[in-house]
Amino acid sequence: MEQSRKYTVDGIELDVPLYRDDFSGRILEDYNEWSTLDKFTPTGHLILVSAEEPCADAEKTEPGRCIECAECRFYNRAAPNTWIGVCMNEKRLFVSRYDEYLESLKEPE
Repeated sequence: MEQSRKYTVDGIELDVPLYRDDFSGRILEDYNEWSTLDKFTPTGHLILVSAEEPCADAEKTEPGRCIECAECRFYNRAAPNTWIGVCMNEKRLFVSRYDEYLESLKEPE
């Protein structure tokens, strides 16, 4: 069994761990650690999982409030058959933190 599934989102390579679900017997993506990891596109947009709690700036396309990020009009799914997406809300840009993020990916010397 492969250990992870790879995605490329705006030039950023992401590895999503996989696990075998005992109930269904299927290989599924494991998003357990994603909510604690900050990942950004080069333009400073947050890469996240669709089921995360929406931020205060979330806007639903229809009346009502968002229950999860996937319901927000700013959420863009990164690839078919995955829960990974990008928040395109300009109020949520993290451009200044992108350099910090790149630095955190470097191997220690």
